[in-house]
Amino acid sequence: MIAVPPFLIGAGLLFWGWQSGNWITAAVLAVMLEAGRRVRIRFDLGAAEHSRIADLCTILFVGLTVVLAVNRGVAHGILAAFQWLPAALAPILLAQMLSESGRVPLSALFRHMRKLKRDNPSIKDPLIDTSAVYLALVLISAGVANARGPGYYIGVVLAAAWGLFMWRPLHASAAAWVLMLGAGAAGGYAGHAGLAHLQAQLEAWIADWQLGGFDGDPSRSTTDIGSIGKLKLRDALVLRVYVPPAEVKRVRLLHRSSYNTYVGTTWLTRGAPMETVTPEEGGLSWPLAAAQPEWSARMAARVERGRILLSLPSATTRITGLGATAVRRNALGSVQAELAGDWIRYEAEAAASSDTSAPPRREDLAVSAAERATFNGLAAELGLNGLAAQEALRRVQAHFAGYSYSTWREGPAPEGATPLGDFVRNTRSGHCEYFAAATTLLLRAAGIPARYATGFAVTEYSPLEEAFIVRARHAHAWARAWTGTRWIDLDTTPPSWFEEEKQLAPFWEKLADFARWAGYRWSQRGELQASDAWYAVLALLIAILAWRLLRGRRVTRGPSTSVVVSRAWPGADSEFYALERALAQRGFPRNAGMPLSVWVRQTAGALDPAARGRIDEALRLHQRYRFDPGGLGDPERRRLRELCGALLPGS
Repeated sequence: MIAVPPFLIGAGLLFWGWQSGNWITAAVLAVMLEAGRRVRIRFDLGAAEHSRIADLCTILFVGLTVVLAVNRGVAHGILAAFQWLPAALAPILLAQMLSESGRVPLSALFRHMRKLKRDNPSIKDPLIDTSAVYLALVLISAGVANARGPGYYIGVVLAAAWGLFMWRPLHASAAAWVLMLGAGAAGGYAGHAGLAHLQAQLEAWIADWQLGGFDGDPSRSTTDIGSIGKLKLRDALVLRVYVPPAEVKRVRLLHRSSYNTYVGTTWLTRGAPMETVTPEEGGLSWPLAAAQPEWSARMAARVERGRILLSLPSATTRITGLGATAVRRNALGSVQAELAGDWIRYEAEAAASSDTSAPPRREDLAVSAAERATFNGLAAELGLNGLAAQEALRRVQAHFAGYSYSTWREGPAPEGATPLGDFVRNTRSGHCEYFAAATTLLLRAAGIPARYATGFAVTEYSPLEEAFIVRARHAHAWARAWTGTRWIDLDTTPPSWFEEEKQLAPFWEKLADFARWAGYRWSQRGELQASDAWYAVLALLIAILAWRLLRGRRVTRGPSTSVVVSRAWPGADSEFYALERALAQRGFPRNAGMPLSVWVRQTAGALDPAARGRIDEALRLHQRYRFDPGGLGDPERRRLRELCGALLPGS
């Protein structure tokens, strides 16, 4: 395993502290680990001691992960734990630096290898240098915490350049090496930026596909009127309504948006801009009307992309318990909130005499030219012109009661007919958007102001959650009609629509609902506060870790202290070490961490050709003596001694 150059680990930790904001911890770790390389105290730590230290680090990391997951949620907790990985694993590297061998047995890091070694003691347990792996984990942890700026990538490139510089090919020029490194870094950044852009596009596409339209647009509603094929049905939960079953009539239709202009197959809002709502003192209550509340309903809604069109009863006068950064509304009754979170809670307070919509305007009587003849004729056939509003509404409701519900459209409208005209004259079958649009235009043709409304139908009660649950497929459309004094909801879609769509739900829906309920309850829990007992346990684990680290037998302390060797390392008596010291005194020192092979290549340039051959042969024999499990035979051992002796100064 390659050793990391001096000061690179400290620099990497400071980089991690910059990216994560943990400056103090990073500085302490950097000083501690860089000092561990240079202090002369060494401990006789064997495989057992290293294994205990590694196990305690694992326990600390797992415990930290659990605490953070409980406090911040599973996903955010795991990410936060990975940000602290450098601190959790630092004792392993510190133990390596303070050990007499300067390495860690591989079995200390893998419990499975320990088991194999217990079963078969002859299995090799190599000593490894963990500094390069630790540095890589430090950089990864910094990446988990980074704020998506270019600083992280630049830091990683600089760290890699620092570590690779001493291992560069000696025959290559420094300029060529820097050029190739720069080209690789530029290509890597371009690839990273491209993948990030592709990911963003895919995430946006998936979000639009899963919940397209349910984050709401108060200015436009694109319908499926005229579309061939099946209306999309999704069972994802988007809303929970906490009212007793006996009171569900009050919240049967939850309004989100109304529209006053029909163009083609799209409903638009004209002349009703969104305006800011000023909260009451405390910032959690938002008044919508002056009437005093008479009843209320608690709700929990799913938020997408930090903005939501609130689902509200049309009689809502005030919203409470809503921690939004901004709330806006328009004259057609749409209320939009901006806030963070995945699920939000709020309470709608309502009064029978209230309504969040402004009185009608001329747009609420307009019928597009393409639909005018059809709906004027139908209004005349039903005798709606001149009728009182209530009687006209009753006749319209009775007329559409003879239609049927369908999520299908088998083919396009006949030539010369619009999809909506074909619906009221021929097919007499469609989904809620057909019924809502046709009802709105028919009332307008009869001289009654009307608007196209969208929202959700509240029909499905969940005993498990003790609440009404609203799915994406419960999105609904209906008409809002002006009676002369107030707006009322008129839903002419056959009531059978809910059961027909329910039959198309997947068989695993109930099981999925249980998982959704469990996930929702978990996301709404309060934060777990760490008590003094938690901190006491953490302090105890740290104390045990320190004791395990220091209980090894100290073998070296400064140059004047005798060295106590507890075990014989293979090749420790090689004459090559004496040759290395002698050449260092002659001006050829080997830098810390530099492999012998690199040092020999640098030194051989100053030797005569015969000496170069001898030092290369001596190095090969030394490395076999040091690392080959078979060691050297007696003739080869004598040859190593002879070669090193011949190369020593004065020989």
